[in-house]
Amino acid sequence: MAHAAQQSTGEAENTLTADINQERTSRGLGALTVADDLVAYAEHHSADMAAAGHPYHDPNIQTNVQNWQHLGDNVGSGPDADHLHQGFMNSQIHRDEILMPDYTQVGVGAYWAGNVLYVTEVFRRPEQAAAPVVRTVTAPAPRPAAAPRVAARPAAAAVVPTPAPAPTTPPTTAAAAPSTSTSLVAAAAPQWPPASAVLNTRSAASHGAKHTDLSAVAVAAALLLMLVAGVEVHSLRRRAERS
Repeated sequence: MAHAAQQSTGEAENTLTADINQERTSRGLGALTVADDLVAYAEHHSADMAAAGHPYHDPNIQTNVQNWQHLGDNVGSGPDADHLHQGFMNSQIHRDEILMPDYTQVGVGAYWAGNVLYVTEVFRRPEQAAAPVVRTVTAPAPRPAAAPRVAARPAAAAVVPTPAPAPTTPPTTAAAAPSTSTSLVAAAAPQWPPASAVLNTRSAASHGAKHTDLSAVAVAAALLLMLVAGVEVHSLRRRAERS
């Protein structure tokens, strides 16, 4: 009989979500919207608590739950959803989570373990709470239509730079320039050894000319000496004959 009276986990989750929003709206606070990712996380954690046999807070909730500016949770176990909600409201800490003005989203997960209902309530203010801005941006569909036109203009601008083929020619020209300069240097380099060779040849020729001139002078001097010697010999003979 007790099991027949049990709510399903889905019914328990809906009851707790409705109770949370009733507490908020009766005090002038905004109702919380249900976030599917928070529900999935809450159901998983409630199953973990049931397996452990006691309620506990997830120490890694800040990394396991994504996209939040403000984040909080209530966990507990009891005979049904109504008793659990009353227990949360009678605890100042849990009550503060339910009535936190900053929160905009909620996810409730329930799990039955026998006659014990384990519950996790997760509250969040997402980082991207500017949903209205997203709607306004999406609404002006005509403006996006104008955007394609602007996009077409950039495309034209891209066509203007299409003298990109010209860049292809410059690279070739640039490549030719270095090769030309290299060939010039290579052509110029060999010119220097010949120049030095010419210089060496010239110096050798001039040295040889000087040497030839000296030899001629020596020969001439020798001839003169021989002539002088001949004259002297001839004069000596004449003197001998006279005597």
